[in-house]
Amino acid sequence: ERRTNGSGQYQRAPTENFVDDGMDGDDMDEAAMTWQQTFNLTMALLAAFFYCMNYYIVEPSSTMYVNALGADDTMSGMLIGMMPLASFCAALFFSLWTNDSFSHPFLVSGLLMISGNCIYSAAYNFKSFEMALVGRFMTGLGGPKCIVRRYMADTTTLSIRTSINALFGMMVAAGSALGPGTA
Repeated sequence: ERRTNGSGQYQRAPTENFVDDGMDGDDMDEAAMTWQQTFNLTMALLAAFFYCMNYYIVEPSSTMYVNALGADDTMSGMLIGMMPLASFCAALFFSLWTNDSFSHPFLVSGLLMISGNCIYSAAYNFKSFEMALVGRFMTGLGGPKCIVRRYMADTTTLSIRTSINALFGMMVAAGSALGPGTA
């Protein structure tokens, strides 16, 4: 792939798509998106949607959940804050890792989110507030938004980049709106 070097000109980047799309970097400006690129981008946008939905699903029920785990009401803020704290910590790591690959960081991100959610929900059976915090932290470590933004910037053409970024914003907003509704 190629990415911009800040002046709007493309340069070669040592990255790979989630799945090899077979597209030569020189053809990137002229060619329409291939099926594989569309699939990769769709999966990335869905990941951002589910991440935001996952973040906001906790807020309406956090006080009841921490009470059920035996913690005080004031600890619900800590439960909510674990995910963005972990995302902040993971952003630099994922940003550096996506210099070499998109597929591996995306897979690790997904595995962290799934395992974090499993630990978070298992905390109820064990009545362990600490387990819930670990689960939310792991879910935050799997936050794929920086990977998705990087993928969009590095693999889309200039002619569709604004539309793709608008779609990203829509997916984030939809996930943020639907999260509390599904709680």
